[in-house]
Amino acid sequence: MDMTKLMFRDGLMAGERILVTGGGTGLGKEMAEGFLKLGAEVHICGRRGQVCEDTAGELMDKHGGKVVPHACDIRVAEAITDMNDHIWAKHGALTGL
Repeated sequence: MDMTKLMFRDGLMAGERILVTGGGTGLGKEMAEGFLKLGAEVHICGRRGQVCEDTAGELMDKHGGKVVPHACDIRVAEAITDMNDHIWAKHGALTGL
């Protein structure tokens, strides 16, 4: 039996809500894409809001699902609180970071 088919099966992360910091580019973008492919609702954040918006659109066009972009500088505590409050109010609790 091929164990990778069990570990990475379609829908493995269905119902999960994941936040990926730095999700607009590079490793964060790749991680966001991986979570999306496994069925998670993905939230991405980064300092450059337009980059996150572009990435969200690109990933949804490619894989379907839901990617929500957030402009947030995680070096600023208040910005993190505001983003988290927004996610909770509009989408519900995060299940992973």
